[in-house]
Amino acid sequence: MANPDTKAGFYVVQHAATNSRNNETFSIDLTTTKGNVTVPNVSLTGRQSKLIVTDYTFGKHALLYSTAEVLTYGVFDVDVLVFYLREGDIGQFAFKGMPAHLTYKVYGKSTFGPAGTNGIGAYVYTQGPGTSVVKFSDGTIVYLLELWTAWQFWAPSTSKNPTVEADKQVFVIGPYLTRSAYIQHGDVFVSGDSNSTTTLEVYAGNSVKNIVWNGKRLPTTKTAWGSVTAKIAGTEHRHISLPEFKNWKSADSLPEINPDYDDSNWVVCDKQTTLSPTAPVTLPVLFSSDYGFYAGAKVYRGYFDGTSATSVNLTTSGGFAFGFNAWLNGQLIGGHGGDPAQHTLTSQLTFSNATLRATGNVLVVLVDYHGHDETSTAKGVENPRGILGASLSTGSFKTWKIQGNAGGPANIDPVRGPMNEGGLYAERLGWHLPGFDVSKWSRSEGPTTGLAKSGVQFYVTTFRLAIDADLDAPLGIEFSAPAGTVARLMFWVNGYQFGKAVFHIGPQLRFPVPPGIINNRGDNTLAISLWAQTDEGARVSGVKLINYGLYQTDFEFNADWRYLQPKYVGGREKYA
Repeated sequence: MANPDTKAGFYVVQHAATNSRNNETFSIDLTTTKGNVTVPNVSLTGRQSKLIVTDYTFGKHALLYSTAEVLTYGVFDVDVLVFYLREGDIGQFAFKGMPAHLTYKVYGKSTFGPAGTNGIGAYVYTQGPGTSVVKFSDGTIVYLLELWTAWQFWAPSTSKNPTVEADKQVFVIGPYLTRSAYIQHGDVFVSGDSNSTTTLEVYAGNSVKNIVWNGKRLPTTKTAWGSVTAKIAGTEHRHISLPEFKNWKSADSLPEINPDYDDSNWVVCDKQTTLSPTAPVTLPVLFSSDYGFYAGAKVYRGYFDGTSATSVNLTTSGGFAFGFNAWLNGQLIGGHGGDPAQHTLTSQLTFSNATLRATGNVLVVLVDYHGHDETSTAKGVENPRGILGASLSTGSFKTWKIQGNAGGPANIDPVRGPMNEGGLYAERLGWHLPGFDVSKWSRSEGPTTGLAKSGVQFYVTTFRLAIDADLDAPLGIEFSAPAGTVARLMFWVNGYQFGKAVFHIGPQLRFPVPPGIINNRGDNTLAISLWAQTDEGARVSGVKLINYGLYQTDFEFNADWRYLQPKYVGGREKYA
């Protein structure tokens, strides 16, 4: 590739087979404005690619070529160029238009010297550990960063312009994260996170004398090449205490399987046509989207009379690895645990486990939702969800009704958004929201007790955190279940649906929950739905808070996030 304006060239080097794990060393032929150049000792590790440049301008200077990768450059009182390589790899570069009598000093553990390539002022080096710096006699500075060090290199902008200019930034090396930086009266103020005691190095030009890290002025040392350094503390000796989940309250979240359940407020499925490019298998149309229900699980109730039918044929769709269950007159007649390779299932379910009635038989079908498939299936996002077809072995259904997320397309919780809730009974009634009163629930067991048969049980508890205000402590929730568990679990933190575990499919059982969703210093509500897909029931063997690390920070993770966590306000009974 070439930039037609600057004439800069960019060579992308990669293995012919992108899954190759081989380490290769080779020579490369480069075309430059000064002619063709062959550069030896280019290294490529397994599954790696490299970007090699020619005629690359940085500040008032230019590279003729470089086989070391350019990380960035900056314009300060001098031009500063930053390369990176793996430790032990060889890099070679040449300046364009630089004086032939340049001298230099090398700082660090990389070996560096002239390459002597066909009269071109080229230099070759072997990357050492950490940071090395080459200071040339014309003032140009070149940083040589080992790859792991490059991952802790930051170039925060010192302006509010989203297009960062080369002279409106500072270079920072060392911390886990640099959030921002600015210069004032000879001090460079750096905001960020650190997880280990380390040396913080900042290049910001000769006018900078001191480092202020996260609001604290540090003893600062000036380096021979003009940067400033200081020691910053880590979190090696910091600790946090995470509470156990206790004092659970629970309630049935699938009362709809009771034949006498009141579904008078449900939507009647009575459409005979659909705008979907997929034709329904049977009529009426049962596609959930045709009735205003998109995200989350859907619950259907189909009515028929008579005792002669022996089975039902169901075609259901919910996205890859979705599952469903069906109950006839309150008894489980089957379902499907899900298949990672199937987004639509056709199932013949017999009525041998159920007792038919002369009139008023009720088939309840709970269909999970795993999103839409974009282009991975024939019609992608246009694929309908829910029940695509339902037919009895003898006779026909009189009526079908559907219930999905509370309010359907109305988006009744605009803060959390339309994808946050599905059609489970607990979701529709707002049990997952902070402030919902569970004190009158009679059951006090948690998800480790679980269900003794098929169904959906809902669990709610609260917990309090008191993490030090200067700590970034990424948190998550981890679940486990006995081997062979066939169940689907979802959980909400302060009203936000933040994860789904399908134990018999997997693989994710750990779920990060960021600040703003969880309150690092304050009260929190955790709600869990557990859907047992067989009459063996289901339970979890463990649910706990986990910590992914500790980072000293100046970010206000202890902020008041209540505006992001609206509470239960009532009025949801109409969605039952």
